[in-house]
Amino acid sequence: MNKADCFVLGKLTKPHGYKGSMVLFIDADAPQAYMDIEAVWVEVGERLVPHFIDAMRPHNTADKYVVELEGVDNEAKAKAIAGCTAYLPTSMLPELDGNTFYLHEVNGWTVTDAQGDAIGTIRKVLDYAMYPILEVHAEAHNKDVLIPLPAQIEVKVDRNAQSLAVDLPEGLLETYLGTEATDGEEGEWWDGDESH
Repeated sequence: MNKADCFVLGKLTKPHGYKGSMVLFIDADAPQAYMDIEAVWVEVGERLVPHFIDAMRPHNTADKYVVELEGVDNEAKAKAIAGCTAYLPTSMLPELDGNTFYLHEVNGWTVTDAQGDAIGTIRKVLDYAMYPILEVHAEAHNKDVLIPLPAQIEVKVDRNAQSLAVDLPEGLLETYLGTEATDGEEGEWWDGDESH
């Protein structure tokens, strides 16, 4: 299994008891959707190693579970993989529709503004705690643009065309691309305050 074919499910945080059980933190909006998984792929060094799940039960918070992994039957074996990232194949992700998307799926997609004018190609998505940020390469200007995606920014998803139409804050493109992005019009700087 290659990382490119997987998504990060979470992390095996620590042993739970002395018989090899571990705490699995699931980093998902609906962690309970993964209660019936049969295996996880654990990143050990540079490789993803499959570990079959013998048992799984909720722990003390909604996003933590106690798992018993096949072959991990004592504390020493559990400590050896504690702190490792757990992956699942992307084929196990629930299908999304509408204007929602997984951050990993949009790499290489095209970004347009709300009027449909091309901005560039998504190089990667930076997943910050406050909100994700698209790193977009504007081919026409040979420059990179960072496009923040807080909740108030409207994004329209076209999976068939592999593109995102983003209603950008006024002045954002001009900040990165200079005045040629405005076709000679003088724009105002956006200070992040939507009240004016």
